[in-house]
Amino acid sequence: MAKTSFDYCLGSADSNLKKALTAALSDAGFHASGEARNVPEFLRLLRLKQPWLAVIDTRIPPGNIKQLASIVEEDNLSASLFVDTGNKGLSGYMQLKWPVESAVLAAVAETLCHEYARKRKLHSRIEGLENKLKERREIEKAKGIIMKKMKLDEERAYRYLQKKSMEQRISLGEAACRIIDGSS
Repeated sequence: MAKTSFDYCLGSADSNLKKALTAALSDAGFHASGEARNVPEFLRLLRLKQPWLAVIDTRIPPGNIKQLASIVEEDNLSASLFVDTGNKGLSGYMQLKWPVESAVLAAVAETLCHEYARKRKLHSRIEGLENKLKERREIEKAKGIIMKKMKLDEERAYRYLQKKSMEQRISLGEAACRIIDGSS
């Protein structure tokens, strides 16, 4: 039983497979947030619902399951679990050969969701660090401009930038951007 409530979207044109997967995942504590019968519809559904997990029949029409897998991965749409119903090798992605035991399906689905949550957290942290680095570069550039224009040393240029930031009630990074843009 899933300790955390995860939702999933199901992509398959096979009604029997959909029933079996839905029953197994429901019993494990997952809840369905949508299903689609073809790749374009499925991608729209993933973008709209933003589920934790995409459960995908490897025979979903039309065609290129590797391209679908790549899009889901590159666009970070959700964790993905491919159910191999047609002997389609899909290296590099989590796939289970159908039929599969309900307990195995549930365990794999839950693990994928937890790993996806960890991945999202890491992406968020990286983005925050990149923003801080960008701000630090802007502050350094603004200090250079102040040093050149006002003939100040680095410490006094930084204090000038801090003073502008406080006077205008904006962040140090925003004050630096304004100086770089020439509006302050």
